[in-house]
Amino acid sequence: MFRKFAIAAVAVATMATAAVTITPNEAHAKNRHGGAIAAGAIIGLAAGAIIASQAQPRYYQPVRCQNRPVTRWSPYHGRYIVVGYQRVCY
Repeated sequence: MFRKFAIAAVAVATMATAAVTITPNEAHAKNRHGGAIAAGAIIGLAAGAIIASQAQPRYYQPVRCQNRPVTRWSPYHGRYIVVGYQRVCY
């Protein structure tokens, strides 16, 4: 739950940073803070890429299970008989 919230919060922060950096006030030719804005955008995109790469679902090998018969020697029948089943997973 917290992981989804953190990812959403970082995504919103990244989008807000991108929206602030592309304002008409900063779009004039004498912009002296262009390097700082570009660096902030690059760092924000890099942080978003790192978080997004960690948020991918993990795939695990499926567990295979089977019911193995449990046998006991029966002197009445003179042979091994099935008395139950045991679930074995590997």
